[in-house]
Amino acid sequence: MARTISVLKWENEGEVENAVHDIKAEMDQKGGLDKDTERAMQHSLRVADPDLANHFLQRIREQVPEALHYFEEHGGGA
Repeated sequence: MARTISVLKWENEGEVENAVHDIKAEMDQKGGLDKDTERAMQHSLRVADPDLANHFLQRIREQVPEALHYFEEHGGGA
């Protein structure tokens, strides 16, 4: 079953938490992110409010550190 990844601008921490959950699920299932997910999440990180971007990177470090390399060069953050 194909899954559609929507590109969006995170409006709150709940949306960031959902993104981290989706990333963790895909990493657990596939061992990495497919290109569509990677591009969508990188876009969301680039356009995010700085506080939400930092929250996203912090949660990735805590919950899915093996996925951090997908985002370090694109988002920066704390």
